[in-house]
Amino acid sequence: MPDRASEGRTAERFARWLSQTTGTEYTVSHGDDPPDFLLHPTGWLEVSDIYLNQKQAKFLNVPPEKSFRLIGEGPLDETALRLVDKLDEKLGKESYERVCADRGKGILLLTCQDLIFTAVNLDQVHQTLASFRASNDRGFFETAYFEYQLPGQDRTYEVVYPRKA
Repeated sequence: MPDRASEGRTAERFARWLSQTTGTEYTVSHGDDPPDFLLHPTGWLEVSDIYLNQKQAKFLNVPPEKSFRLIGEGPLDETALRLVDKLDEKLGKESYERVCADRGKGILLLTCQDLIFTAVNLDQVHQTLASFRASNDRGFFETAYFEYQLPGQDRTYEVVYPRKA
């Protein structure tokens, strides 16, 4: 649903963070979808946005949508559940086989686009991930990150798969 330019900015921001974290200078270019992006000097990146729900996603990405009601929009763990559903879906997706054979295992970046994401929601994410078991991990991803930003804080990248013991 998000436009390619927005995903490109997300990928570039992640590449800057990854470069600072690893000491290797990474850049990105658009991939053949899949994957969304190729990482240079090596690797690939798939980006997937996580919203509170479909109503919020439409409000943020479809110009005719004029309003979005926050009250009564669902349980506190709705974003967490959408995150693990998307993670499980991506881990089992067969279409990454070619790029994995060509460029090795990739990185999955799940970006939080929930307008009202707070520390309470983050706690729900951690609780939900603690019991997450992939239903069909095909081994195409080296790591999956969750990108989020709490109110008044910097953007954070957290490994959500594989989970640390």
